[in-house]
Amino acid sequence: MKERLYEILNEGKVHEIIPFLKQLSAEQKKALIPTIKKMDREINKIVMTKNSYHTAGSEDQHSIIDIASFVCMDQKNFGKNYWKLFRNREHTEQILEWGCPEWFSDFINESVEAEFTAFNYKDILGWSEKGYVQPKPELLGHHLSNYPADLDQHPETLKTHFWYLCEYPSKSLPFYKEWFPTVQKLVAEQKIDRRRFLKECLLASNRNFNKNVTGWFMDAFTALKPTDEELTALQDELLAGLASVQSKAVNTILLHLKKIIRYPTFKADAFSHYLPNLLSSEVKTVVVSSLTLTEKIFQKRVMNPEMLGISLCTAFVSKDDGIQSKAAKIILKYIPVSDHIKEALSHYSDNILINVRSVLAKYIDDNPQELDDITAEKPMLVMEENKVDEPQNFEDLMFLLPLAIENPGTYYYDIALSGFIRFADKADAESVKLIEPVFQKACKTLSKWEVPYFNVILCNLIINYGLRLLVRYPEQLKNLEKIYQKTSDEEATREAYANYHKKLGPLHGIGVGGTAMKAFKEIAVEAYRKMQAGDKIPLLSTITHTPCWIDPVILVERFEIYQNQNVSPDSLDLQLALQRCALDNTSEALALAEKKLKDEYKALLLFFLDKNSLPKGRFEHPEWWMTAGTTRSPEITFNEFKDFGYGTIPKEFFSGVYEWKTIDSKKNSYYPAELSITIPKYHFTKRKDQLFLEYFIAEQKDHSDIHAFMWSFPNMPANVLARVAKICLFYSGLAEVYERNMVLNTAKALYTIKKPLEEMGYLFLGTIFLDGDKTIRGIAAEIWLEHVSHHMIDNARLGKVIGLHEKLEWAPVKRFTDLIQHHMLNVSKNHNKALEELICAILLQMDQAVTNLKKLLEVYHEVLALNQSEANENVKEKLNNWKENSSLKKICNLLLKK
Repeated sequence: MKERLYEILNEGKVHEIIPFLKQLSAEQKKALIPTIKKMDREINKIVMTKNSYHTAGSEDQHSIIDIASFVCMDQKNFGKNYWKLFRNREHTEQILEWGCPEWFSDFINESVEAEFTAFNYKDILGWSEKGYVQPKPELLGHHLSNYPADLDQHPETLKTHFWYLCEYPSKSLPFYKEWFPTVQKLVAEQKIDRRRFLKECLLASNRNFNKNVTGWFMDAFTALKPTDEELTALQDELLAGLASVQSKAVNTILLHLKKIIRYPTFKADAFSHYLPNLLSSEVKTVVVSSLTLTEKIFQKRVMNPEMLGISLCTAFVSKDDGIQSKAAKIILKYIPVSDHIKEALSHYSDNILINVRSVLAKYIDDNPQELDDITAEKPMLVMEENKVDEPQNFEDLMFLLPLAIENPGTYYYDIALSGFIRFADKADAESVKLIEPVFQKACKTLSKWEVPYFNVILCNLIINYGLRLLVRYPEQLKNLEKIYQKTSDEEATREAYANYHKKLGPLHGIGVGGTAMKAFKEIAVEAYRKMQAGDKIPLLSTITHTPCWIDPVILVERFEIYQNQNVSPDSLDLQLALQRCALDNTSEALALAEKKLKDEYKALLLFFLDKNSLPKGRFEHPEWWMTAGTTRSPEITFNEFKDFGYGTIPKEFFSGVYEWKTIDSKKNSYYPAELSITIPKYHFTKRKDQLFLEYFIAEQKDHSDIHAFMWSFPNMPANVLARVAKICLFYSGLAEVYERNMVLNTAKALYTIKKPLEEMGYLFLGTIFLDGDKTIRGIAAEIWLEHVSHHMIDNARLGKVIGLHEKLEWAPVKRFTDLIQHHMLNVSKNHNKALEELICAILLQMDQAVTNLKKLLEVYHEVLALNQSEANENVKEKLNNWKENSSLKKICNLLLKK
């Protein structure tokens, strides 16, 4: 039986597969399933050629396996392949006529979840008539959405199935352009009930469709031009649609409600119940339209205004000047002063802008809450609260390793290396069983195509360690060999690809992308050597406090261990330790180094830990001294180091100061401005006294782990920030997943470091303030809030960056003003003062009025009012020029009066 199937497959005899399968009993078909799966794997193996690649199987062989799978397997084994089998309609119909599987109907009904299918609505109708499928409404609605043709051929299509389309449409519905004119034609010919379809369009607003499908129904509703009579009759559905999460639906419904306000049957009270949610929407067009509709209700209707007025107060949840002013005018004109209105407004009192507050003076008991100063001591980098919990035994290490795999590039990686050195030889016949799930997780991780390089190193370390334990405990760990062999076979298959870098093997031989990761691989190799040799001397670079810091006292103690053991530390490990050392409070460590260390160790750390000292002594390891100098004082070039031989490395990489500018991007009209950063080229040069820094700055392919290097250069992250800015932020509108994730992860890393910013820090922060991603902008605001609280930010420098970008309209000004209003305004007195400095610095960079400058000036006016201060004199000069612009005249004059 198996031999015959192999014969049919090897010779590609498609015409013989169905006759062969017809002879088999149910038991024989079931017995063939493992063979069919094996054959499927064999013919799907990738074969590389010089210019392309293809699968090992021919088209006929794939058809044979598809047919055999369908006939022999149950639904679970066959899976959800709605494409291959159905491409050959002749074979499909032959099989179904001979013997339709009992699971076929369920299988087809579940096709609504498939991305693509090789069958359509017409096929489903045919299978339904023959009894192969009992179609559910979801199936018919979904597939009819994708088949806007032959609608008159089947009587049930327009009578029943079309209404299933309205309830269960495919997400592809809006992309079939034929549907729009078809529906209009069918309605005009009275083949579709017009009133019912209008109702279904409105119901679509709350059916959790995606925005494209919801938008299609809203456009269809508008295109049919419903009459006032129809709108009045559909009033309940219209009002219910106001609760939709899709702004297109809400705006469309508000537009149609305006047409029927004048009729006595308009349900104003019902509308007032929806008004609070409408006015608290984040979509400005929804809020503005709701206010306009509310005003028209007051104009057209005689009614008790209090209920609508109380709902109207919700508009003050927005800090937009235009929205608040419009709401205030409606209240002033139509709503009498009452205790109920006063109470409703009091809930938003702290949010009401200064200029609006004066308009509503008689409605507000003006006792504004006095803001406090929020100031705090500059945070210590090393505290008990952020001390790392290290594993205390072998069992702890085994529980830690999965965390390290799941969080590549974080402090878990460092603790894992340290744990291996301390506890690798502590396994016994009982506890060693804990390695199996960790080993399996490491193998499974490496089996993926895209693996973070920190995981490549760590997982190989785990696997190599597991294989060593297998030799000692073959009985307890017998499954490891099977797990490893499977991973090794998968790796061999991927190695057929020319660009694939080997991920599995001895640590020294694995690929880790560009040059940057090689330094970490070398340190991991050193950790593995220690583990094999039973060498318990710790790595110097293991962090002691999250996210990336080493306590300087512990660093001195580690140096003392090497000194007392008369062992030379790994040079890259030592440099990484210096780069990670917390330098904000070094007095205790200095005293300890003076007392405990000697020779070069002592001279090096006395220089490194004392900001005011100069390098002294014999420079036996130039790379140590160079790293100490650039980490401690990147702004200083030490004459003592001039003969070290590092003159070929551009100075920018030591100082962290790069040339940058925002330029007019004439070559790309979609992105009006471009951020240009000049990063010098440096080719990696193998030298005796290699700097850790050289591995990162050398020309190399960029990869998604770049942000993780922030935790290797926390005292001077400028090189990392410059690289990320150049890769991801050169245009304001970049929104690819790769760029977004790298910027997001870098912003998170910058937030965790909690040190004053340098030049590249201000550039990066100022740029992400304008980023298109809301989450990234939110992190930028959090960094600013914290740095202001700790008095470690220069708002003039930050404002200059933002101003230079916005001078060329790098991004919509509204992005920044919305961020201010929702996250940065009125946090505390000192934050308001800082905000004034920031906006002032931005305005000073601008010459001509840019789009939405009015909005920024309104925010500036509000901040000045809160701070009871006046506009900067230099800003006033610009205001005098800008007031010639009619749209800016009013706000400029207000600011000039301050």
